[in-house]
Amino acid sequence: MKSKIAFILMCAFCIFYAQKIQNHDAFKKCRKEFSKKICLSDNDKDGQLFYLDQCPKEAGDIKNYGCKWPDSDEDGVLDRDDACPEVAGPAENNGCPWPDTDGDGVLDKDDACPTIEGIVENNGCPSQKLDCTQFYEEERNKFEKFREDNEEIERIYNLISTNILQYFNDENKQSKVTQVFIKFLDYGPLCYYEPKNYEPKCTSGRSTDEYNFLVTRFWNKNALEKFVQKNNVTAVIKYPFKKYDTDYTKIFPEELHDYLEKKTRNNNAYIVPKGKTVKTNEVLIKIDIIFINPHKLEVTYTPYSGGLKFVSKKLEYSTGKWNELKN
Repeated sequence: MKSKIAFILMCAFCIFYAQKIQNHDAFKKCRKEFSKKICLSDNDKDGQLFYLDQCPKEAGDIKNYGCKWPDSDEDGVLDRDDACPEVAGPAENNGCPWPDTDGDGVLDKDDACPTIEGIVENNGCPSQKLDCTQFYEEERNKFEKFREDNEEIERIYNLISTNILQYFNDENKQSKVTQVFIKFLDYGPLCYYEPKNYEPKCTSGRSTDEYNFLVTRFWNKNALEKFVQKNNVTAVIKYPFKKYDTDYTKIFPEELHDYLEKKTRNNNAYIVPKGKTVKTNEVLIKIDIIFINPHKLEVTYTPYSGGLKFVSKKLEYSTGKWNELKN
């Protein structure tokens, strides 16, 4: 009977010992210098036994071998979670300093005009009134000339707009796109503050006006209808105007405005192929047209779904047709 009890106790001890020792090599190395009791102790009470603890004199994380996780820049955000481990920054910005793009001393997160230098008292915007009447008149005249020079641009855009999805499909032959989001109007600079006690600069809106003019000619009403019908896709366009905005009267064709307004729900216009119904949760890619100049485009296709490749193409109109430019 005694021998059975001794055998059971020995088995229990072996099982306990096997569970206690997680790394026999590390334990043997420890035993060469310290006693078994010390090797199996946990003086810093961090849950990591002495023989496995790389920092046995201070409590740490068992996942970091008993050591504290480092915080190189001492900003309170551990290096493992810090997007800028060598530069101190707040936890709210993942350990990185808040940016100040215009260098006016007002952080972008608090700056009403983050790209225009201003003053603290006016939330980062310029604060002195400036008469930009002549400047804006010159800008309007320049845009008017641009518009007149490109009055017939819609004709050459019609040669490519219907087939624009083909460049994406060539790179993603295994996937069938059912819906696309079209990057449409550009709303320009966020800040139009009139300055006060500051020497400001008049802000040009020409690039915004020129882009909006060209994109509304590229995606004209007929182009949109032919695009969705030929490719059997739904086109989604952010279009928040409930009534015609006077700022766009020289830019936006009234026919296109009326067409999109009828197609709009919840700030998006949906152009759907005949026989299909609107589904608002199937946006797979975004098409963005960048006008390098009216006759030279860069088209980017950004996937919203897994398994699709990002595609970017440069195209130029010459000798009566659109040609792909090699990078």
